[in-house]
Amino acid sequence: MSDETAYSILIVDDNTKNLQVLAEILRSMSYRVAMVKDGFRALNFVAKKAPDLILTDIVMPEMDGFEVCRRLKSDENTKDIPLIFISALNNIPQKVKAFKLGGVDYITKPFQKEEVLARVRTHLELKHSREELKLSYRKLQKAYHELELAARTDSLTKLSNRRDIIEKIEHEKRKNEESGKPFSLILSDIDNFKEFNDEYGHDCGDFILISVAELMRSEIRQQDSAARWGGEEFLILLPETDLKGGEIVAEAIRRDLSDRHYNYGSYDLRISMTFGISSYSPSQSIDSCIRMADEALYRGKKAGKNCIVLSEK
Repeated sequence: MSDETAYSILIVDDNTKNLQVLAEILRSMSYRVAMVKDGFRALNFVAKKAPDLILTDIVMPEMDGFEVCRRLKSDENTKDIPLIFISALNNIPQKVKAFKLGGVDYITKPFQKEEVLARVRTHLELKHSREELKLSYRKLQKAYHELELAARTDSLTKLSNRRDIIEKIEHEKRKNEESGKPFSLILSDIDNFKEFNDEYGHDCGDFILISVAELMRSEIRQQDSAARWGGEEFLILLPETDLKGGEIVAEAIRRDLSDRHYNYGSYDLRISMTFGISSYSPSQSIDSCIRMADEALYRGKKAGKNCIVLSEK
């Protein structure tokens, strides 16, 4: 912020002459200056509109400058406002106390214009640099989060991708080893998906994939996870769910999907899926559990599609 007129400064001093002298010095650089004559007024002022910088006297009736600083620094909303102490007291213990309380500088009276302006300018620039750094950090964190999310999300359906669902299954496997609670997997495949692509085009295929993903998202619980496993295949992870529970979820999705009509342009589309379900047991690997669901899915396809098949233990 190079335009100094954008900076606001609050002066706190019970001496009217000191207020006037400091205000005149600061206004010579077009800073916006506010003045109050005691600590209570200073705190009330800051609560309503935080200045960019505070200059406060130390020795004041009722509430001294040290207490003003202590209260400001203990408040999350005001702790980052730089505060410069101004005082006629020029002794080391007083200065050390000022810095320990959180003051950023200490200016002694009588005021020297060049010194005051140099110290004020330095701390305003430092404050601006800190704010810019915080903003850059927040932007970097947001970008990192978005990249991490993209690395775990299927770009078309916005469901988990293969990497993300595998990590979630591994997490459930660890929970199973600790608590013995079961989890189940549902592997499903859109029936006759190639025909949709061939007859209506790949945009229609994308429409179907997105529609199926949205339906799955609406049918599963918050603790469940749905992923695009690849192509027209989807994998659902059901924590703390046995084989029978998995069958209930799959049937709800199968029935809801079969009952719906999907309008794509002038076409009325009907979609069905085949489901294979397996439940994890400690004696097997994750790959084995997924393979069992895949084998059940294959049997469902061979049996005529649009059905649910449970894995054979």
